[in-house]
Amino acid sequence: MLLSRGDIINGTYKVIFPIGQGAFGEVFRVKHKYFKDPQVMKVYKDEYVEKTELEEVINEGQVLSKLSHPNLVKVFSINTFNKNGKVHYFMTMGYVSGESLKQLIKRKRELDVPVAISIMIDVLKGLKAAHNNKPRIVHRDINTDNILLSYDDHKPVGILGDFGIAILLDKAHSIPGAAGRYLYFAPECFMGIYLPASDVFSAGCVLYKMLTGSLPWQYDLVHSTLDDKEEISYMINSARREKVKKPSLSNSDIDEKLEKVIMKSIEKKMENRYRTAGSFLKALENANKTEDPSGGYWKEQDLY
Repeated sequence: MLLSRGDIINGTYKVIFPIGQGAFGEVFRVKHKYFKDPQVMKVYKDEYVEKTELEEVINEGQVLSKLSHPNLVKVFSINTFNKNGKVHYFMTMGYVSGESLKQLIKRKRELDVPVAISIMIDVLKGLKAAHNNKPRIVHRDINTDNILLSYDDHKPVGILGDFGIAILLDKAHSIPGAAGRYLYFAPECFMGIYLPASDVFSAGCVLYKMLTGSLPWQYDLVHSTLDDKEEISYMINSARREKVKKPSLSNSDIDEKLEKVIMKSIEKKMENRYRTAGSFLKALENANKTEDPSGGYWKEQDLY
């Protein structure tokens, strides 16, 4: 890996240990010189630095750093450092102890309705803050990997992260190894259009997957090269010509009100979808109202 335990970056960050690596770069847990709590540093691969206007990205990072909400991973800084004569682009953000939503779904396959709704309400509250920000922030990369779960007395709290990857997605011509995240993209994203309604579509796909264990459409990316955006776009849009299977057919606990909300969130035409996270949130909260004495809330055994 590029960095080793004990390395000092820009005289400010000390590398505690590497967390892992992926299609975009390497991730490290770091300690800031002046702050007690640990942070996460993402160092992006050289090819993304070469394709990105660094000044523009750093300016966007300054906007993100001013965005604060309990259901959003806090972005602290976006900057560069030099090592071995090369410039490396990195982002630092808050550390969330827990697991990703992807890990929870892998363990459970499908989540109980109260748990899924609770997590999505958390995520939409954070996303609403981003959509209402001035300037408006569109995430552009919502998927189960980018939703983190911390636990408050065993209750999962959804936290939306990785705004930094979203910046790079809009600037790179191809994303090696990242085909999976395209499955959550709204149709208009393949034409370079990113609006709050695009985030709604992605969040709707996440909610569908939480409740059924699968995405709204079935895709065959086995024969894709995984780094050809045009090929992946064609395959995904072809699959989406099929009618979506109603989620209640996979999960009988989904009632009619909730199903209507889910189906509207994943409408292929933007004009038929919720326009913002706020409107999606309001509809989901209304659908979650129940006469059940438990209030429709999760129970601890729902997680196990």
